[in-house]
Amino acid sequence: MSDPSLPPKPAHRPRMVHPAKSPRGKIKTHQRGGYMFKHILVAYDGSPVSRKALDAAIELGKMVGANLSIVSVEEYVPHFPGDIGEVRGEKELQNGYCSKLQREALEIAKANGLHFYRSDILLGHVAKSIVEHAKKIQCDLIVLGHRGRSGVWAGFLGTTAEKVSRHAHCSVMIIR
Repeated sequence: MSDPSLPPKPAHRPRMVHPAKSPRGKIKTHQRGGYMFKHILVAYDGSPVSRKALDAAIELGKMVGANLSIVSVEEYVPHFPGDIGEVRGEKELQNGYCSKLQREALEIAKANGLHFYRSDILLGHVAKSIVEHAKKIQCDLIVLGHRGRSGVWAGFLGTTAEKVSRHAHCSVMIIR
């Protein structure tokens, strides 16, 4: 027997309502009604984590039909070089390395069947350059690794990913 002080049990079981699940590849916004990400910018520096970021950007881009822009950033050359040859040598090394990175990233994107929009090599502070470039080319999403070439010093100086996520005009996806 049931306790008369308790409310009676309902005649039917309450039905659980589950939120609607969007089908794969249908990431949509409620505000605009279209795809959330139409233009994805991925920062690529050749590190293993930036390769994971590139792979994630390619996969997401394929799912939603977004364009992909790839950016690599050359940091400034030394302010007080020993001689002009040192500046030229450093600049040539950076240009060659970033060009190689861009070719590698474009080959990966094309091999995965993703439409590539543009590829750029920027000069300057890494986080600031990425944020400014993303705004300039009107990206919806920036994808980057949580740690790139900065390595150990990132913990002391503040990571590029943290600075980009704080100052970007759009969404930022940080890959671990």
